[in-house]
Amino acid sequence: MQKAAFITGTSKGIGKAITELLLTNNYLVFGFSRNNNIKHQNFTFIKIDLCNLEQVQKLQLPKVKAEKIILINNAATIGEINPLHLKSENAMINEYNLNIITPTLLCKDFIQTYPTEKKLILNISSGAANKAIASWSTYCATKSALDSLTAVIDEEKHQNLKILSISPGVVDTNMQKEIRNSDPKNFPLHQNFVDYYAKNELISPKLVAIKLLKIIEKRDDVEEILLNLRDFA
Repeated sequence: MQKAAFITGTSKGIGKAITELLLTNNYLVFGFSRNNNIKHQNFTFIKIDLCNLEQVQKLQLPKVKAEKIILINNAATIGEINPLHLKSENAMINEYNLNIITPTLLCKDFIQTYPTEKKLILNISSGAANKAIASWSTYCATKSALDSLTAVIDEEKHQNLKILSISPGVVDTNMQKEIRNSDPKNFPLHQNFVDYYAKNELISPKLVAIKLLKIIEKRDDVEEILLNLRDFA
């Protein structure tokens, strides 16, 4: 029987890395993003702006027959790195849309589309969910909300559903470039992130993907709902 995965943000970073790894492991993968550079016979690209709630609400997950079905809510944005009073309202709305409202809608759609099948949801969270980081107001808030959403869905005991929220650590992605390029005057921890990069302390997206695949394969042995990927061998 086939294995299938629905993944948001597949054009780069963690999303692209886990997509490519799952494809090599014979998964059917459906990728949701604005752009695409993956070409594979088992990959289906669905062009969508995940900040646009009208597009997300019109989206219908394709029904596939598979022994393993996974939803990975990966797409997210750090947003404008500014104190709250300097952030634009449109930016804040888009950040909330992408980071928490869209994953919530996709979780609902996924559960409804596959009510009885064995299924797994991986929500990609952040250590920022549990920290108050100046100038990251919407990012911290939405990642905290994603952890809470995960816990509530788990508490609801949906049939044949395993759901996890995973913090991958400091990963070498475009988001890190955005952080390093932010204005130090508006971001007190700027130098910390410059140092992470200079000292080669960033984790590669490929390593994150390898660990995510281990979690997928050992899903029944994972007891914690909120996971820090650094603690997962």
